[in-house]
Amino acid sequence: MVSAPRAGEGAMTMENFTTLPEGFEVPIEGFVVRCPRCGRNGVLERPRESRPFCLHAQESTLFSDGLRVEPTDSCELPDA
Repeated sequence: MVSAPRAGEGAMTMENFTTLPEGFEVPIEGFVVRCPRCGRNGVLERPRESRPFCLHAQESTLFSDGLRVEPTDSCELPDA
């Protein structure tokens, strides 16, 4: 879903990985897996600067000078 930007705001989209089937490949993100913590589908993220998490949904906003992506629903996972 893309909403029309207001003055000074960027175009925004919401990605919900819980609706995708297990094994589905999401470009750039990786493969959809079942979250070991809550059982919903999501994409595993392993950032260097923080703990791994299963990303269930994220919001992306496109601005004239770049793209901002923020997780909106995720489960923190134990270090593995």
